[in-house]
Amino acid sequence: STLFIMKLVIPEISWHNRDPVLSAHFQPVTEDGFYRLATGGSDSHVFIWRIKVDGSNVTVEFAADLTKHQKAVNAVRFSPNGQWLATGDDESVIVLWKFKSENGPDQRPDLLEDDESKNLEKWVCHSVLRGHLEDVYDLSWSPDSKKLISGGVDNKAIIWDVENGRYKAILDDHKGFVQGVAWDPLNVYAATLSSDRTLRVFTVKNCKLFNKCDKCVPLVKKRDGEEIKIRLFHDDTLKSFFRRISFSPDGQILVTSSGIMETIDEENKNKCTTNVSYVFARKSFTKPVLYVPSLDQYSVAVQFSPILYELKEETKSVFDLPYRMIYAIATNTSILLMDTQHAAPFAYIGDIHYTRLTDLSWSSDGQLLIVSSSDGFCSIISFTKEELGVIYKDNTQIKPEPMEIIESIVQEDTEVKELPVIITPLQTEQKEEKQIADRSEAPTKKRVQLVTLSSPKNNKYKNK
Repeated sequence: STLFIMKLVIPEISWHNRDPVLSAHFQPVTEDGFYRLATGGSDSHVFIWRIKVDGSNVTVEFAADLTKHQKAVNAVRFSPNGQWLATGDDESVIVLWKFKSENGPDQRPDLLEDDESKNLEKWVCHSVLRGHLEDVYDLSWSPDSKKLISGGVDNKAIIWDVENGRYKAILDDHKGFVQGVAWDPLNVYAATLSSDRTLRVFTVKNCKLFNKCDKCVPLVKKRDGEEIKIRLFHDDTLKSFFRRISFSPDGQILVTSSGIMETIDEENKNKCTTNVSYVFARKSFTKPVLYVPSLDQYSVAVQFSPILYELKEETKSVFDLPYRMIYAIATNTSILLMDTQHAAPFAYIGDIHYTRLTDLSWSSDGQLLIVSSSDGFCSIISFTKEELGVIYKDNTQIKPEPMEIIESIVQEDTEVKELPVIITPLQTEQKEEKQIADRSEAPTKKRVQLVTLSSPKNNKYKNK
């Protein structure tokens, strides 16, 4: 068996004046010897940070305070080319920022200049996008950094043209809050997840609805042979502002949060529910191919690492891909680390924050994962080089081909459209519910063990 050690640190700093941190995102392009991070909080500020890693030490340095928002900032997202930063708030406003170097060619004046003498970096408010009528909950960039999709409380998703600052289309098919959006890395689709319990996929070329998924027929029929479709996602009573979703870096997989599995106990006819995250394959957005259960914790966010890794030799891959991709799932209180080769999480991280988690982001090299929380703190999980695997040799020149799913996870539609196969997470004992006030210890450095599926030591998670 193989045992890995990753380090988890919760810096004891006031990220947003102790107010909830609602979003966090690493800049995809890093050339300055540090990781640039943006965070948004309920204090209406957007902060830029510099994260440095030196061996086992992780340091966080304040770089800039972006103060144009008047209400809580729910989403912060750097563009893929690293030149833009989009931020969305509770006032229906989306602000586009650009980094302004001392000798840079962009001398466009800040639209709302103020005293920023304490900032290490200069960020310019390039434009303000107005189109939503209520809170903006999520943002996602096109791979060419020219367009942006936003989702809001007004039941709309909007596709924006960043260069001219105007919207290209308003996607008003939704019947509930749009709480998660994702742009296809292959620039063909854009996906949304709404509180109306529906995943929608649009084609970005004509901004038309391509597919929607809200129900599915269970794999096991009822004894009387009756087929009843069940809902796949939580309704609007879910206690979360966000249902963040993520495409894989090759565009072949889409993973969604806030899933739910409803089954009927045949003996007492009671309805049983399980919180899950759904995995969809690109070749079929009509139904999920897998689901990852998270027991009594609903999932709120999913984020793929941008790095591709070589396959592990000892295990046959779930997906017919020549590489592995890693993604993190945030539930309301815990983190599951998954990869596309195996059918179970390779790490479970729990009990690290006082209150609900809000967002996830991977660094450009896949060695850092940041988790934001409504308790006002952020966790930084660091991995050593090659700890998660050997980087796939063709990582920078991916030309994805249509992917097949092996081991007949998805059957032919001969009789019934079935629910996906279950993925069983590492067993974790249900911890006793505790009130926030009972936690007297301040956040401190922790170490978390990564255990591969073949490791006999995975039972040590039972007591965590």
